[in-house]
Amino acid sequence: MKFLERYVKAFDEAYLRYLKKRKPTLLYEPIRDLLGRGGKRLRPSLCMMSCELFGGDLERALPTAICLELFHNFSLVHDDIQDGSVLRRGKPTLHVKYGIPAALNAGDGLHALAYRALLQNRGILDLERAWRILEVFTEMSIKLVEGQAMDLEFKKHKKMSERQLIEHLKKKTGALFSASAECGALAGGAAFEKARELGRCWEAIGVAFQIRDDLLNLTGEEEKYGKRIGEDISEGKPTLMLIHCLERCTEEDRKKIFEAMGEYDKRKIGEVIRVFREYGSMEYAERRAREFLERGVRGLKRFKADGVNEEVRESMVRLARYFVEREL
Repeated sequence: MKFLERYVKAFDEAYLRYLKKRKPTLLYEPIRDLLGRGGKRLRPSLCMMSCELFGGDLERALPTAICLELFHNFSLVHDDIQDGSVLRRGKPTLHVKYGIPAALNAGDGLHALAYRALLQNRGILDLERAWRILEVFTEMSIKLVEGQAMDLEFKKHKKMSERQLIEHLKKKTGALFSASAECGALAGGAAFEKARELGRCWEAIGVAFQIRDDLLNLTGEEEKYGKRIGEDISEGKPTLMLIHCLERCTEEDRKKIFEAMGEYDKRKIGEVIRVFREYGSMEYAERRAREFLERGVRGLKRFKADGVNEEVRESMVRLARYFVEREL
């Protein structure tokens, strides 16, 4: 999206400073590789946009934006290992390319560098705001690993209600979008409660984003999506389509679904997608994604008080809609 270009440019120019001349190669080559593959940079862009929403200069949010994106990439490296994924952003995952020990270390390095970036707030923001951002970031970190534990638990027991699935999505995806918005708003000078309110809007939008992303894993084009189509099924990942279908399908269809979990098999995956369609699970997921999107957008539209940049607010609404309405 055009209006995101300057945020992406600001991030891409700034994060390289944290990697310049760093050694050893075994640590920093995989990190540079992963970050250099690009990605949408949605979370750092949201952070900087949220700063501008409340009248701040995006430079005030840049260290936090870098922190959030480094942390996001750390989580991807570890998730890919735990899930056995082979593609990330259209290329081999780090553990496939460099081996599991090096990939784990690169993930840990990204985590450490995230905190290193956050320390820059000490010279940019007042102590109270810098501390509050650290609190939000730390709480988000805890939610994310809790969400990953729910993911692993489902793969073990194959049981999860829709209510639990939504809670899982809030922790795994919604929390990082929420923290990006809240921390950016704090950097921009927003009152703490206003920043928290913005974060709640983006938690809902983050859930919508993840439901939509999971749908694209079933219907998108592999080259554009950057992962193997249907890989979520073979990985046994809990998605709204899967949970909805398991609650309604016959024992025979449940068996087909469980048989597709494990080794990646296009024929078995195709059969599961057919079962999802038969029970209306994909249409249901589309509808729920829309509901969470509209909930978040309604919240964004309430930000009309003095001091809020209305042009940025409208861009934020467009960004939210792009999250859920995007096609590959």
